[in-house]
Amino acid sequence: MIKVFGRHISKWKLFLLIGDGCIYFLALIITIFLNPMAVEAPLMLLVNNKLPFLLVGGVYLVGNYILDLYDYQQDYRRWVNIAQILVAVLLSTLANITIFYFVLGSDVIRLYMFWFVGRVLLLILASLFAVFMVLWRYAFSASALPQRLQRRIVIVGAGSSGQRILQALRNRPNSGLVPIGFLDDAPSKLNTKIHGLPVLDITSRLPEIVSQYQISLVVVAITHEKSPNLVNILTRLSWNGIQVVDMPGFYEFLSGKVPIDHISDVWIFFHGLNKNKLYIQHFKRLLDLALSCCLLITTAPFFLLIALAIRLDSPGPVFFLQDRLGDEGRPFKIIKFRTMIQDAERDGPRWAMDNDHRITRVGKLLRRFRLDELPQLVNIIKGEMSFIGPRPEREVFVRDFNDQIPYYNLRLLVKPGITGWAQVMYPYASSLEHTREKLQYDLYYVKNMGFFLDLAILLKTVRIVMFGRGT
Repeated sequence: MIKVFGRHISKWKLFLLIGDGCIYFLALIITIFLNPMAVEAPLMLLVNNKLPFLLVGGVYLVGNYILDLYDYQQDYRRWVNIAQILVAVLLSTLANITIFYFVLGSDVIRLYMFWFVGRVLLLILASLFAVFMVLWRYAFSASALPQRLQRRIVIVGAGSSGQRILQALRNRPNSGLVPIGFLDDAPSKLNTKIHGLPVLDITSRLPEIVSQYQISLVVVAITHEKSPNLVNILTRLSWNGIQVVDMPGFYEFLSGKVPIDHISDVWIFFHGLNKNKLYIQHFKRLLDLALSCCLLITTAPFFLLIALAIRLDSPGPVFFLQDRLGDEGRPFKIIKFRTMIQDAERDGPRWAMDNDHRITRVGKLLRRFRLDELPQLVNIIKGEMSFIGPRPEREVFVRDFNDQIPYYNLRLLVKPGITGWAQVMYPYASSLEHTREKLQYDLYYVKNMGFFLDLAILLKTVRIVMFGRGT
């Protein structure tokens, strides 16, 4: 910790702040040399406008602070955090536009100050700063988290819940989260190793283990009722600055999905499934309409080409209409480009499989780049779907899944989407086990739905459409 103006500030936060300042200065220098209005005397432009350029930079740094970009334990290699960076830059740019074109740009202000930043310069600067911020924060997390910012973890409970946490940690080897061992009260597990990780002691010895191994995070992976003594110990540790988290919440953070086998109705009740009501009820619908209208207009010319390709490739209609269930189980007809042969389900409804003989040649191409989903923009405009949400499912499958998979009905709390967290993280499902896996991603989305997560899904979707592949 470093003391600044009587306040203790983490050296890592200060490092991020200085790095952001350097990144801004680099973006500014490049912008000035790229600006066609400053070809003859770029350095003179910088010197003569140093105060307005400092103001622009200050707005960007304040925007980063407001959007919580100085949490150095965050992994800025994750899509959600990248989306957070881009939103911070966008909002700060809008703030700078307001300052220079509405406040400082007024005639009264210009009588006293001649502060002005050109439109072209500001747009180039914002674009470069956004790119450099993403690269800089990605590099910071990649280099600092695995070593310098390591956090030691102990897992309370060495059963299936604790073992699943261990596996999730090992799936992210460069996260900076280092498991030290388990604590468990079962005598048969003491002084043994489970998947290579030692069972250090019983749970009542947790304070001593935390002190001895310099633990900063305790994961409670006990699914049955906890003893009053353990609850008291965990409360005291939390009060003394040790982070204590439950297994479902920590697993959710590590993997981006909710472990349906390790949650209960009580857990769902207390943690809630999304609390961001303002975004869901108002802003999300506006974004849906704006995105779907823009995409419908820009892709309309391709509709004719796709329709022609479908008709030439195989007999049958261009569009495929099918009954699906929307939010709260409301039925609607989904519209897609046909990708299968006519009467593909004459033997009854079934999943599409790898190398399914029912998929046409044109259909394979449309599915690979998600172009068969374009007509669903009409469903969005009608309010039957959202741009982002769980995949719309058929009633016959929903009935079966409700009987076989716990909490499956919770995915019907929100509107289905063209793309979604499950679609980009686990794009293919052809069995009941795959459906269970996708549901865990769907519940993560329902629980955490918000602007940053939606933006992250859009970014991943763009990558899938461009390169024709999933995660």
